[in-house]
Amino acid sequence: MRQNGFSLVELVVIIGIIGILLSIVTLQFNTYTTKAAVEAQVKMMQSDLMTARSQSLFQKRSRAVEVTATQFSIYSSTVTAVTPVSQRTLKYATLSNGAGPIIINSNGLINDPSNGGRSICLSIGDNPATIDAIVLSTTRIQLGKWLTPGGFANDCKSANITQQ
Repeated sequence: MRQNGFSLVELVVIIGIIGILLSIVTLQFNTYTTKAAVEAQVKMMQSDLMTARSQSLFQKRSRAVEVTATQFSIYSSTVTAVTPVSQRTLKYATLSNGAGPIIINSNGLINDPSNGGRSICLSIGDNPATIDAIVLSTTRIQLGKWLTPGGFANDCKSANITQQ
């Protein structure tokens, strides 16, 4: 006698294979969304720095940018004791190799008292992102990959960042 359909063992095997594939896809999706969120935060910070730089250049007025672990603030002058013009809460904690605010002078140049330039790194463990740091020099704002993620603040320097 001829039987149509599938046996119970065949159905269980197929359901098991589908379950394994779904778990792999879920893990890859979580990695992808983390990568996208990290890169979006770094690009947002770069964009805000570039905007502050262009505004200081066109308005001939120095500006200050302050980066803390959870806040990114832009001021309309070098005085940081007032309410910032723009303030963003950061999803991922940041580290910086310099102390104090980043000063952009009226010529659009970044004044940095430290010799190696200023760096901002996102401090998250097991980071899948290809861009997770910003390197600031007098005339440039570049994106990069921090080679020692989860390290100390003094590790977040331009020598430890591969620029993209």
